[in-house]
Amino acid sequence: MDTSNIQVASRYAKSLLKQAIDTGVLDHVYKDALFFKKVGKSHKTLFRVLHNPIIKNEKKLAILTSIFQSRIAPLTFHLLKVLSHRKREGILPTIIDTFLEQYYTYKGVKAASVTTTFKLSDDLIGYFKNLAKSLVPCKEIILTEYINPSIQGGFILRIADQQLDNSLATRLYKLKKQYSIAEY
Repeated sequence: MDTSNIQVASRYAKSLLKQAIDTGVLDHVYKDALFFKKVGKSHKTLFRVLHNPIIKNEKKLAILTSIFQSRIAPLTFHLLKVLSHRKREGILPTIIDTFLEQYYTYKGVKAASVTTTFKLSDDLIGYFKNLAKSLVPCKEIILTEYINPSIQGGFILRIADQQLDNSLATRLYKLKKQYSIAEY
């Protein structure tokens, strides 16, 4: 997507956030954004249809209305109507992603990810959230869990622009590198 569409999406997201705060429906709009992402993941063709210039805007709005009108807040639905009127339905996924970023910034929430070789228990999830909070000051952490057997053990924690790599694969690589350089 070109930078002008990203800038436009950012403006729509900023406006949506401000209106949601002003009208007191921020949490509803946040849930709507998560719902859009869920629908987008499970029905990828929907966003392809919205991005397709051959399909008329009236048809796109009819599709959006039938799917979302009864399930989302009126403010969020108004955004869909405005996007359809201005022929910008194709940037809806970018608007949603940008809105979520701005929402998290507003709420003091940071996104983090942890990669391990197994599914984490609730206790370990709590541990990694606290570890992430100690690295980056914030009110809350949204932790995404990934399972990757190739790290062989340990974990890799990513938050913002930081990475804490405590994986066995990395430790073995560093040891191998250290001993291959050492002269005997």
